[in-house]
Amino acid sequence: MKSIIITAAIVASALTGVAHAGSKVSDKEFLQAARCRGLAASEGLGQLDTAAVDLLLRTEGYPRALSLKLSANTKMKAAQAQGDKAEGAKKEKLLAERQEDCAAWLQGGQ
Repeated sequence: MKSIIITAAIVASALTGVAHAGSKVSDKEFLQAARCRGLAASEGLGQLDTAAVDLLLRTEGYPRALSLKLSANTKMKAAQAQGDKAEGAKKEKLLAERQEDCAAWLQGGQ
C-alpha cells in the first residue's frame, strides 16, 4: 500500500513537470503578447497579420489560469481600443511600441 502511494506521488509530480515544461513564456510575457495582439488588430494603427501571435496565445493559454486568460483578453481589447482612437504623438508612440516591443510576439514568439 505504501509503495502505491509513493508511485502515485511520483507520477503526479512527473505530470506536473510536463505541464509546466510545455510553456515557453512567463505569465508577464503572455500578457505582453496579448497587448501586442490588440495593437496589431487596431484599425487606427493599420491592421497587421495576427495569425502567428494568435497561435502563440492559443497554445500558451491552454495551461494558464482562467483569471490570467481574462486579464489577457482585457489587455488585448484595451490596446486595440487605444490604437483605434489614438492620434498624433500618442499614435506614433503606439506604432513605435508595436514595431519595436511587439515585433517578436507578432512573429509568434521570442
